[in-house]
Amino acid sequence: MTWPALDSSLSDEMRRLMVGDPVQSRGLIMGKASCRYAAMVWLSMILALCVGATAVSAQGRFTDVLVSVAKDKVIAVTGVGQSDIDLGVGETVVSTKTNGPTALAVTSARLLRFSSQLRRWGEQTLETDEHVKSSKVLRELCVVSTDQHLDGFQETLEHWSRESLGGNELVQEWRAHGHLALAVTTERLVGFSAFMNGFHVTDLQGDEQVQGIEQTGDALVVKTSRRTLMFRSRMSGWTDMN
Repeated sequence: MTWPALDSSLSDEMRRLMVGDPVQSRGLIMGKASCRYAAMVWLSMILALCVGATAVSAQGRFTDVLVSVAKDKVIAVTGVGQSDIDLGVGETVVSTKTNGPTALAVTSARLLRFSSQLRRWGEQTLETDEHVKSSKVLRELCVVSTDQHLDGFQETLEHWSRESLGGNELVQEWRAHGHLALAVTTERLVGFSAFMNGFHVTDLQGDEQVQGIEQTGDALVVKTSRRTLMFRSRMSGWTDMN
């Protein structure tokens, strides 16, 4: 009887046995194949369980946030627990905002942000005479304008950034969507991204006026009376498209 070429992984002993007793040899080969098949089935099951556990874990990390204000603290409640931050003496909550896993609480003394991914509060202290004018909360970032600063928090980087406003500079408009935010002031365009450190600024020239803004979740195009400028979520700085 002529046998086909043998699998190189078979042992010499099995090769010798195949030559001496074809029936017993065939049984060993089938047994080895069955073991391999069983091992592959078990491996597939283990991988499926791991993927499922990872998905459940991710869902737990990114559950929506509910913010509640108690007498002396602010409470963030998620699908997996709660986290509290104490208020200082005389500190009061001015407003709260949430967007999915991200929350912002503005108090008389601080900017407080919470993320279900990070599972803890973070803060940015306000100056004694500083007053919050407006704020935007997206799933991966928060931006706030006061009468002195622009403040932004990036959930992906766990980082607060601050940009000072000029003495007579005013924020005329906020745009925020996806991974980007834009503040249009009387003097500048100030971009902020969930992925790039800090604020990204370009000055308006002389009597240059903003005439239109187009935006997706990852790109901004600003048309002015002189230029067309672009800001992207994963690129540093502004690009002049002219």
